[in-house]
Amino acid sequence: MRHYILPYINEREKLSQPPEVYKFIEKAEWDAFVASRLSKDFESVHSQHAQIREKLEYNHRLSRKGYAGLEDQLEETMPGVEIDRSTLWKKARHDKHGNIPDPKVAEKAKLIVSLHTLF
Repeated sequence: MRHYILPYINEREKLSQPPEVYKFIEKAEWDAFVASRLSKDFESVHSQHAQIREKLEYNHRLSRKGYAGLEDQLEETMPGVEIDRSTLWKKARHDKHGNIPDPKVAEKAKLIVSLHTLF
């Protein structure tokens, strides 16, 4: 949406065909998709969700697998270890190298670890 439609809102002729990456999409389907994304209803929903997204402080890095996929992955790689919510929260915010790049999130993760060791 933001890469293929929004940049070309004022250049409708560029929206007449799907991008090269999506050449397999039928023209009628592409036209329906573009029309739906340019509708006032979609614009309203998109705006509401953008406002909600701006309020998030501790962003996860799970992509499409979500928490369920992360839990499955951790159960495979960490057999016999209890996977609780705090473990999932921390692991969901690690990058590919095992680091938490956002200092605010890293500080919250340290707090979780310190509280977890108390119990």
